Amino acid sequence: MTTLTIALLVVCGFILLVIEVLLIPGFSIPGILGIGMIIYGVWRARVAYGFEGALVTMLLCAVGAVVLILFALKSRTVRSVGLEYDEKGHSSIDDYTALVGKEGTALTKLRPAGIATIEGNRIDVVTDGEFIEANSPIRVAGIEGARIIVELKEGG
Repeated sequence: MTTLTIALLVVCGFILLVIEVLLIPGFSIPGILGIGMIIYGVWRARVAYGFEGALVTMLLCAVGAVVLILFALKSRTVRSVGLEYDEKGHSSIDDYTALVGKEGTALTKLRPAGIATIEGNRIDVVTDGEFIEANSPIRVAGIEGARIIVELKEGG
């Protein structure tokens, strides 16, 4: 087997691996065939040129693998698969502790959840199980995590 044939085996193996990595999700036939062609190319180099030929072929395959990995990491396909963590300064839970004791009005029926206005802001609120009619005066009784717990205002 000639050097050109061995080189074509290895190059075709890498082309199949590129197809597998960039175009086909998961690990399937092109990946298996690509790996098989590379291994067969190294084995044919061993048969044709001895241990030194197999070693040179493996070193060239290693360089090719590094180039392939660098190429894949810079491709848009691989970047679109991962998550981006560039959001800074955002907290998922707001601090509503300053609302405890504030009064407002239920905009919707609270059965037990609904919407109320407190200090001019529309806020999602819940009760401790009681139903409160719309337009009733309410008072913030407490905060549990992100839940704002309200109760019917005395005298309302």
